[in-house]
Amino acid sequence: MKRKQIQYEKALILRRSGKSIKKIAKLLGVSVSIVSVWSREVELTEEQREKLKRRKVRIRHLRKLAKQSHLEKISRVKRLFEDAHAEIKPLTAKELFLTGLSLYWAEGFKSVKEGRLGFCNSDPRMVKFMIKWFKKTLKIKKEDFILRTEFNEAHKDREEEIKSFWSKLTGISLSQFEKPFYHRSVWLRDYPNREAYFGILRIRVRKSSELLNKMKGWISGLSEAA
Repeated sequence: MKRKQIQYEKALILRRSGKSIKKIAKLLGVSVSIVSVWSREVELTEEQREKLKRRKVRIRHLRKLAKQSHLEKISRVKRLFEDAHAEIKPLTAKELFLTGLSLYWAEGFKSVKEGRLGFCNSDPRMVKFMIKWFKKTLKIKKEDFILRTEFNEAHKDREEEIKSFWSKLTGISLSQFEKPFYHRSVWLRDYPNREAYFGILRIRVRKSSELLNKMKGWISGLSEAA
């Protein structure tokens, strides 16, 4: 017996048992229109029609509740974000120093092999914060920054776009950018929003070996300050 014939007979059995056309289509893996044609001669009892009607009303009600719950969640998340955002006040000089120091401890260059200050991250907000921190707290001059972009070679065609993004974000001239580094790992799938990918920015500071040694001391002191 052909598969379609088997599906047809199952559809009739399910329809006579009072199942909805959409439910039958889902169970059999066929379109709603096909099930509708197959079962158009089947007469439902008054009880079955009433049951389907109540089910439809219940589903509508559940969907309405789900939508309302979703909107309430969005509103709650937005409110939490806004309240938390408002809790952060302008930082004092000491608070700014400790905040930047903590970020440097986590993401900055600390090895003696580096020989100078450096920081690396992919989060534009963190990069922008650290550039400001270097300039405001450590008095680093804009011309003493050396930047390098790092990104997957699949985005090699966007090299200038990526460099321009980081240059505009940091306010540092493209002339202070070194040749990019390409990561050659193979991505197993294509990611959406390709244009939103800007890789990693590596920041170095010229003639900062003494500051690097001080940084190690600050980090050591911070580790014992809690």
